[in-house]
Amino acid sequence: MKKILLSTVLLSSLSFGGGFMDMGTSGDIHVMLSSDKVLSEGPNKIKVELNRGEHGGAVVAAKDVRVKFFMPEMPGMPYMESKDICKKIDKHFECNANFGMSGTWQYQVFIKDENNKDYKYKGSFNLGQASSSHNHH
Repeated sequence: MKKILLSTVLLSSLSFGGGFMDMGTSGDIHVMLSSDKVLSEGPNKIKVELNRGEHGGAVVAAKDVRVKFFMPEMPGMPYMESKDICKKIDKHFECNANFGMSGTWQYQVFIKDENNKDYKYKGSFNLGQASSSHNHH
């Protein structure tokens, strides 16, 4: 089982060209966050794709997509946060995130679909990691 998971992670990292990708579902919406580049300290551009049911399903015509990236307060380190309202670009959304330091960052994606239904998707990643393990939350 470990070999299968490791192979899947390695293949997805190679096929994605070393960038960042994480995906999962919230209700009936498949959410995928990605970046062509490995996420790093400072400004980063994140792509958000929303589909009904599964990746490749009907594109969700969301009215509003917002992201919040944060790192909880730890001893000797303050709480850090980066928020953005995503902009619609063709069939996906793009947003910006500014990461103050490396380490484990959590994120939340807030979605309002075309029927005014609210969705929230949560995840986390280690800053600088080539690709997530593609956890389906």
